[in-house]
Amino acid sequence: MFMEKYGVTPEVYQRMYGISSMGFSIKPLTAVLSDTFYFFGYTKRWYMALSCIAGAVCSVVFGVLPFKESSAGIAGAMIFLSSFCVANIDVLSEGHYSRLIKRQPVPGADLISWIWALIIVGQIIAPAIQGPLSDSGRPTVCIVLSAALQAVCVFFFIFNWYGEKKNAVERREDHMFLLKQEALRQQEMSSESVKDGMVVYGNAPDSEKVLPPFNSAFSFQEDGPNELVQFGELHNEAEEVEEAMDVDFEVPTCMCGIFGVNKEVILRNASVAVYGVVLTAGVIVLTILDIVGTTYQLLYGCVVISVVLCVAGFICIPVTIMKANFFGWCQLVSYFVITGATDNFYMADADCLPDGPHFSQTFYNTVGAVIGNVAGLFGVYMFSRVFSKQSYRVTLIITTLVQVFASVFDIVIVERWNLYIGIPDHAMYIMGDAVVYQVCYMLNFMPLNMLISRLCPKGCESTMFAILASFSNLGTSTSSTIGAILMETVWPIRSDVPCNFSNLRWLTSLCPFSSFRWCLPRSLVPASATPLTLKRWKPLSVFQEWMDGLSIWICCR
Repeated sequence: MFMEKYGVTPEVYQRMYGISSMGFSIKPLTAVLSDTFYFFGYTKRWYMALSCIAGAVCSVVFGVLPFKESSAGIAGAMIFLSSFCVANIDVLSEGHYSRLIKRQPVPGADLISWIWALIIVGQIIAPAIQGPLSDSGRPTVCIVLSAALQAVCVFFFIFNWYGEKKNAVERREDHMFLLKQEALRQQEMSSESVKDGMVVYGNAPDSEKVLPPFNSAFSFQEDGPNELVQFGELHNEAEEVEEAMDVDFEVPTCMCGIFGVNKEVILRNASVAVYGVVLTAGVIVLTILDIVGTTYQLLYGCVVISVVLCVAGFICIPVTIMKANFFGWCQLVSYFVITGATDNFYMADADCLPDGPHFSQTFYNTVGAVIGNVAGLFGVYMFSRVFSKQSYRVTLIITTLVQVFASVFDIVIVERWNLYIGIPDHAMYIMGDAVVYQVCYMLNFMPLNMLISRLCPKGCESTMFAILASFSNLGTSTSSTIGAILMETVWPIRSDVPCNFSNLRWLTSLCPFSSFRWCLPRSLVPASATPLTLKRWKPLSVFQEWMDGLSIWICCR
């Protein structure tokens, strides 16, 4: 639509493509607000309702813009805001089911698999409608449908079909959980001593050592030494223990109960909230540079923002979580996205590229996308049935290697080698990037999704999920930005007659064979020999440890 209706160059289209995913990178802003300020008694419900309405309005504005090049910037901004509203619903939903997974950890992998399976079904339906409409010259019809669907979704939250509990109930559950966790810690410190990995009770002699009795409500559950689903959780459903504790806990309200502040959540996770704000600010600056910045402003801004966000993340986020976030970011940044060049190459007509693939909108945006999303469903199934029984590191290494191999198919098509061996362009495209990439993408993302869902601090699940997803989306956006910079400086592409795609071979060759990609820090994710449990991860960030140390020093003085 941007190239055909707005008449933009491939370089501008590459920038607009990066903006389309940046809306998902600023959702920590909404997550921090929802975890801190509840609205009409609920933490997430009404934020999601407002996002549905705002997203529909932005989609309508995008659909009525005049088709001229000067409208491209406004169109990109509307796509950014609309995707931000969709991202709000996405991250708040993730925070909701994260609480469910923490209560029932065993079916967690199946729950995430079902959620992503339904998301992919929606991604299959959307291109099936979009492709034929684009070929018929009516792409705005899908924009109107998108606005209508976003508006209809508001009824899910008006009637609370999510079944979200009131904020006061959830905060009391979190408070009781922390009290019981502290009580257990104090009990273990006063009644047990640990020697050589065995437990000695009271003054028992060494000959009477016994194994620790992990059969209480606080026990760790491990299904197997190398499984993704083995992560145990401190259960907080022992009602008899809760009734035995006399706790006076109130949630402050303001404006006659319209708003309220979860002070204990923001104080307990202050560094996470601060990082969410920093991440949001960085993404907004990068978006502005994508729209109005020069090539070198975009380059310098991208480098500075990436360094600041990575360093700040290791300071403000618990180290174990940030390692997983940083791994996902590195993985996506090292896989350069050059959609502005490849889209023009695949869909160029005979006047522009006589010996090109000449894909239609229906094939490229519908057939290819549908097949790719069906492959994504297969990836979800493989995660649920096969890779959920493997370690994080093994899963990510295998899928990354396969993903790199699949990228070679783009090189084969660009060089036209497939025609020499008698394989049509359509078949080569489907066998490669359309299918294998989607499978590997899901197998890369879902283990990290499961890991973060198990490690989210109590009370700020939405914020932590937002930071995970935003950091990954920022990796994709940064990769797209790097692609735009390369296309504007080193290897330009011309999509107007006379077209020139001679530099595309270098762009496609750089994607799978980036040297950084082969030396990714895979030690950042848990290995098969060290299954992740609550005993093995540090719940505090560097910032929180500094503040705790400062508090102790002040008290001692």
